[in-house]
Amino acid sequence: MIRKISAVYINNSKDILLSSFNGSFINNNINSDSLINTILFIILICVSIPSIFINLFALYRLNSNKKTSAFNFRTILHVSLFTTCTCVPLFLIELHFNSYFPLSPFICKIWLIIDYASIVCLGLVVCWTSIQRHILIFGPIQIKKRQSTLKFKLIPSILALGLPITWYSLLASTCTYDKTLDTTFECRPCFEDEKFIFLLDTIFSLILPLSITITATCFLVVRLVRLRLTVLHLPSKRWRRCKRLTCQVILFSSIYLIGLVPYVLTNLNSLYNFWPLLNRTWCVKIANAFTYVPCCFSSFLSIYAFPEIWINQKTNRHHKINQKCNTAAISTNNITSPVISSEI
Repeated sequence: MIRKISAVYINNSKDILLSSFNGSFINNNINSDSLINTILFIILICVSIPSIFINLFALYRLNSNKKTSAFNFRTILHVSLFTTCTCVPLFLIELHFNSYFPLSPFICKIWLIIDYASIVCLGLVVCWTSIQRHILIFGPIQIKKRQSTLKFKLIPSILALGLPITWYSLLASTCTYDKTLDTTFECRPCFEDEKFIFLLDTIFSLILPLSITITATCFLVVRLVRLRLTVLHLPSKRWRRCKRLTCQVILFSSIYLIGLVPYVLTNLNSLYNFWPLLNRTWCVKIANAFTYVPCCFSSFLSIYAFPEIWINQKTNRHHKINQKCNTAAISTNNITSPVISSEI
């Protein structure tokens, strides 16, 4: 009888210890998640507010630049500004309430559509820019204005904006949320539960544009180095243009890769579970926060990529007058090297 009582006492004590351990473990996870959310909340506020003002200033200064090479970056700045003003505040609300969304399910659907569509739109624009640089640097000598506007501006922009909005609107329309005032509501896309659709969306919306961007950018650098080594008497003006166009696409491609690669890895890990650590809540939250890196930091990169944003207009006009004076001397050097038209 004593042995039975002692055995029951030992089993009860083990259950108490296990329950207390599990409770402390859950509390530690909750505390760590709330700490990560607070840190991300502070960082996003400190980055997004200056980004909005710099973005507005950059768009104001680039408004007069009608060249084909600057059109894609103006599109990136417009989409980034719209995403920073609409999606980032909703993400900050979610961080403030510790991953719970206090607003209505309708606003949640609108947020998911805009958020996913803007991220994919930025990826498609950056991908097209990396391909377009090959055409502008190594393409034909003259690009007609109407042909340039149609092929290099309108059609890519319509496709980059229209396809993601249509696709994610269809996916979000299938989501049904049952929210009451007594329960907490977490805004998550329902199509991520469908493994085939989620994998298909990850491949065509993220992995394929990332792969094309990396390949096209690396190949552009190789072609530019080869051009510099083979053509020894390349005019300095033409070389500066080639280098400037290449540096622009490298900068924006890099910030796009930094923002999207962690998100792609967490998506693939959620499907195949090759690294269980990435399935933790704080890892997923950090990866989601990284998706706003291209939106928030594109304005900062534009200041470096386009010197005309911060250069005085009088100095820029004086520089253009000097360029026109040197045009006659440069045009006399007829060499067999790629020529960049004035439209880029």
